[in-house]
Amino acid sequence: MKLYNKILALILVCATLLSVLVSCDSGKIEETETEAKASESLGTEIETEKEETPSVTKKNYDSQFYLSIHPDSNPVKYYWIEESDNDAMSQAIFDRQQKVNSYLGVDIQATTTLTSINYVEPFKVAVKNKDGSVDAMLTHVYHGVDGFITENYLTDFNNISQINLDADYWKRDVMEEISINDHMYLGYSNFNIMYTHVIAFNKSIMEQYSDSLDESVYDMVTNYRWTLDKMIGLANMVYIDTGSDGKTKDDTFGIIGLHDIAFCGFLHSSDISLVEPSANGAYELSVYNDLNKAKTTSIVEKIGELVKSDCAWFWRSGSGNHLRFQDGKAFLVLARTYDLPDYLNYDINFGVLPYPMYDEEQKSVGYRSLQWGGYLCVPSYVNDFDMVGDTLEVLSFYSNEVNNTFYEKLLGKQVAESPIDKKMLEIVWDGICSDFCQTYYSSLIDTKILYIVPQLTFEGSNGNISSFIAGAEKSVNKRLKVLFSKAK
Repeated sequence: MKLYNKILALILVCATLLSVLVSCDSGKIEETETEAKASESLGTEIETEKEETPSVTKKNYDSQFYLSIHPDSNPVKYYWIEESDNDAMSQAIFDRQQKVNSYLGVDIQATTTLTSINYVEPFKVAVKNKDGSVDAMLTHVYHGVDGFITENYLTDFNNISQINLDADYWKRDVMEEISINDHMYLGYSNFNIMYTHVIAFNKSIMEQYSDSLDESVYDMVTNYRWTLDKMIGLANMVYIDTGSDGKTKDDTFGIIGLHDIAFCGFLHSSDISLVEPSANGAYELSVYNDLNKAKTTSIVEKIGELVKSDCAWFWRSGSGNHLRFQDGKAFLVLARTYDLPDYLNYDINFGVLPYPMYDEEQKSVGYRSLQWGGYLCVPSYVNDFDMVGDTLEVLSFYSNEVNNTFYEKLLGKQVAESPIDKKMLEIVWDGICSDFCQTYYSSLIDTKILYIVPQLTFEGSNGNISSFIAGAEKSVNKRLKVLFSKAK
């Protein structure tokens, strides 16, 4: 049937071309509607017939692949399911597992690790005992990651020959940002579901104030004019005081959100890294060096003023002072990507934006989003390295549909009604970045350096940034040096 369709399409093309040649005037050939349709039909037939396959060869390992998942940073339902729940997301994940099984003869089995820091020792015991219970793991965002590397519990992705780090479904740049001594122990690919912070906004409130804007917020993003000052300016447009008791939870605010973790990303979206490679190849504190000092100071001051303003309501982790964006109490919210599906259960029409750039001069770098999920890692001992390498490569290869469905899950019906929001999420994904300091924060946690912005702006009281850096720099640099000296 395919061959017949192709021959018919080719005949149509030839016939229309001949017709045009016969009827053309003074050598000028006009493309007819029939020719265009025939050409389009032929192109479609060829395109649908092509099917990309993984770069590794098809095999039958007749084996199980044990994936250990830290649930705090990686919701298990987004990575593995026992059977489809007949919704689009679970079906896409189940289909991926079936494709891997069909291509490699590998049955993926997932287990969840203990929460927080308690997942570290069980993993180390499994590797020490060589019991084959873990073939790959999704880590916590930072707990224990440094110890896995310094104590030689992980495999360098450079040494896994089956994995094509140059393929577009692997994010090599993210992995290189957190490499140690040129070793990439932590993987990141399309298999990793996007976990970061975004700016969600209430479209109904936006419409009320649209006349005050020179361009839409979506145009600001696509034209590289979505900056920290623009975000703060939007927030300051909205404050509705519903009582006489000053700022209370009953008011409507320009911006709300979690204060501590959500604030960490403003440095990275402004193209500032907390630590950077030094001349000797190790890392040292860079957030307040000669290049970044003025910008970091400016960010702390701007965010500090925002926190104090009437338009803002922020809270810390564990605080009871939450406000619900779903209740229409805010124009903007610092939201996690994982929060977005929950908004769909309420009567609110919302849009999504990336975290802002510092200024328009950052256009060459673009938008950056600090990834807050775990990383893929392979134990230094597994029973079958070839099977593990093939499985991770094929899993990543077949993850496009899962990611597309994830975007649709985040936005629900809005994908059809407002495809621009899906485009915004794609911009966020393209700008995902690692942070060396965050990833190995277990080694630096006493310095509080990761939380420098929330630390200095909490409750609207600007701390002294110079004093903070002076108190942290020596300790940070020393601990980073120790990390590099211990890493193999």
